[in-house]
Amino acid sequence: MRVEESIEIDKPVEEVFDYLFEIDNFPEWSAPAIDVRKDAAGTLKEGDTFTVVVTFLGRRFELPYEVTDYDPLRHYTHKSTGGPIPNQWSYTFNEVSGGTRLRRVAQGESGGFFRVADPLFERVLKRQVRADLETVKDLLEARS
Repeated sequence: MRVEESIEIDKPVEEVFDYLFEIDNFPEWSAPAIDVRKDAAGTLKEGDTFTVVVTFLGRRFELPYEVTDYDPLRHYTHKSTGGPIPNQWSYTFNEVSGGTRLRRVAQGESGGFFRVADPLFERVLKRQVRADLETVKDLLEARS
């Protein structure tokens, strides 16, 4: 399964990248996220790990991740290292006139409980990815 969405944000690439890559901000803009725990202090870098606590389809999950690709101001990826759904999230940042085009791609393989609900899961995920991007846009553009 693959879900891809993008949005234009009227802020420079550096501001958008820095906000999204600061994983402590994740619960602020992603509705399913309720907590984040980094395994090391400071700014994340390739190879670092963290855990996101989410609620999704009425269930609570702790999802461990590793930053697997990191190119400052251009893109980064983190993939799950455990949990019920193997998944990967990629973010790409492109400068456009007046701001940044942000692309977010979710890839995963459902199994167990989620395999039965695949069509529902994909629709819910697509709506959530879109809503998250719109929240990022609203939050960042509201800043002076």
